[in-house]
Amino acid sequence: MAIRFLGQVMGAGLLVAGSLLGPGISVQAASPGIPHYPWDLRKKNPAHYRAYLKILPAGLKRTPWFGRFDGTGMPVEQVAVDSRMYLTGAICKPHDCADNYLTFLVAADGSRAVAMVKARETSGQIVELGHPTPAERQFMAREFQE
Repeated sequence: MAIRFLGQVMGAGLLVAGSLLGPGISVQAASPGIPHYPWDLRKKNPAHYRAYLKILPAGLKRTPWFGRFDGTGMPVEQVAVDSRMYLTGAICKPHDCADNYLTFLVAADGSRAVAMVKARETSGQIVELGHPTPAERQFMAREFQE
């Protein structure tokens, strides 16, 4: 499990990544098999949910809005990043979204997941979970600029 603190370097990278969607990234219309919200992954897409849980450190798994998606969620979408299909979504801590936010990508086949999080549990730093590719990182980083 990889956790990387991004600090100052990520701050500059977020400004650049947030302003560019870049080639190879597209959002597609939802299909019937896509869960509506992150918490639906547990029931409708258990393989995807397990892939997500694998990248969470134990401390985050025990925090309800991380580990069970018991928070304020944004709709899940299907996206293509570098010609690979993913489910993407975001969730935040209820009543404290500005300082506690997570965005994720789970491969459409449920084989892997990556995420970016900024929370009290990460000392307010943006942290990568899993091993995102540069294109995955760029896609998730824009969520912190919106």
